[in-house]
Amino acid sequence: MGRIPLLTEFIKYNVIDIERIFARTGSYHNFLRKYEKDYQIALTSEEEKFIEFISLKYANGKRPHELEFIKLLLNEESAVLDKLDDLLFEKYRIEVNKNTRINLINQMTQNFATGSSKNTFAKAIFLEKEGQGYKRSSTFLRCLQNPVFQQMVTELLNIGLRKYEERYSSHYRETNFVLNEKYTYEDVCRLLDWSKNEVPLNIGGYKFDKETKTFPVFINYHKDDDISETIQYHDEFFSPSEFLAFSKSGRTVQSDDVQTIYSAKDLGVEILLFVRKDKTDKTSKEFYFLGKIDAVGSPVQAKMLGTNVNVVKIRYKLDVPVRDDLYDYITQEKLAD
Repeated sequence: MGRIPLLTEFIKYNVIDIERIFARTGSYHNFLRKYEKDYQIALTSEEEKFIEFISLKYANGKRPHELEFIKLLLNEESAVLDKLDDLLFEKYRIEVNKNTRINLINQMTQNFATGSSKNTFAKAIFLEKEGQGYKRSSTFLRCLQNPVFQQMVTELLNIGLRKYEERYSSHYRETNFVLNEKYTYEDVCRLLDWSKNEVPLNIGGYKFDKETKTFPVFINYHKDDDISETIQYHDEFFSPSEFLAFSKSGRTVQSDDVQTIYSAKDLGVEILLFVRKDKTDKTSKEFYFLGKIDAVGSPVQAKMLGTNVNVVKIRYKLDVPVRDDLYDYITQEKLAD
């Protein structure tokens, strides 16, 4: 091309998945600063953090809420939440409820992140309090005075919205998910409208959120041979429509989480299944979304293999059978090294 390509041109010519660039260096700007000697653009540390945050969290296009929110903030100083409500309904027929609003506010004020990652983007604050509402933050406003920064943000938002339309807009039921697409733990917490992100260790295979009445179940189908026997669960598909999973260790059939699983319909709780073949994908850590599941039959009390630790066997039925090629991929035994 005789020049440094734009991010949109990587997509136009289908050269490389730009998310690989983001995963490697945090942003295209960081990538060029590191590897391209002719790249002379400099950003402040604040500007760089905003660009990294949008690149890593939202440019994948997994839902439009955050992208449209930030796009509004480019030009709107106040009352942005009400304007976002109207925009999402008019453009996407998405209704924003109380949990969605809390989720978005927490993301834009950096109160969604938890654990060791909380400090990474602590200064990338888009919103700040204004009386009973919120307005564009002084930090973000200061960064927007730089036209180059604003151009970068706009390009990332447009890329994310394009990806959403092309890949993530065909929602399953009334969720923000697409069947057979891949999502990280953080994606799931965000797209379920949880008020806070949960670190994977706290999820531990599944997690019930009382506010949203959602209950994601995460399955690593093939386990590492060297993990502790007390967490050596042997989850198993019986068919593309049914599978066996285990409760967390130390549970009985009377435990609250087991009771919630078997009373989900009566309680209005939605149990959603996310499966990955194994944990060898160290980069993306993504799970395939396989839809809604319901516990069937009765819970079976058992012991973890080779231990005296209680566990409960739970049989689930899938709302939609797993697609044949994906089923074969997940269930096929790993090849020995």
